[in-house]
Amino acid sequence: MTHVTEGDLDDLEFDSLRTGEHRSAALTFTDWADNATRDEGLTRAMVLLRAGEQFQHAGDHERAAEVYRRAIEDGGDTYGDPRVYLADALLKLGDNAGAVGLLAEIRESAPTDPEVYRSVAEILYEHGDLLGAHTWSTHGADLVLALPEGTRGDAAESLEGLLRLRFRARVDLGRPEDEYDALLDA
Repeated sequence: MTHVTEGDLDDLEFDSLRTGEHRSAALTFTDWADNATRDEGLTRAMVLLRAGEQFQHAGDHERAAEVYRRAIEDGGDTYGDPRVYLADALLKLGDNAGAVGLLAEIRESAPTDPEVYRSVAEILYEHGDLLGAHTWSTHGADLVLALPEGTRGDAAESLEGLLRLRFRARVDLGRPEDEYDALLDA
């Protein structure tokens, strides 16, 4: 049985970016999720998310959605929220109702990770939902700004991305600058 490390995942992902062999990488990730032993802290769900991302890069959003569902069902620790990835795949498949339902579920769960808000805002912006992108990026920025400045850690990096997304959505919506936009200049 193969043993897989985080480095193995990164190497395969970088190789697929270089070669464009995303489908092959997705199939390998799926095999590793199902059959390989993994380093401590590297969950099956994490490997499935990587597989789904590769299927999406290959343009196979149906397979990506299938693998994202498996990651959600697995329930293991992951980076981000696998429901966000599934919502993106569903939007690309034209299943707007399914995606909206997932996003409502995410919103109701009140995520504490600002990257979840940034990811949702990016997806909504990409799919032309400027108001949704603005709303999600604002909520994410509010989450970070509510933290005492010295305790923000990684959230501080998320803040800039959230503010930039929010600004782009505001410009596209034809709205004037506001106090959040001023934070980008600080």
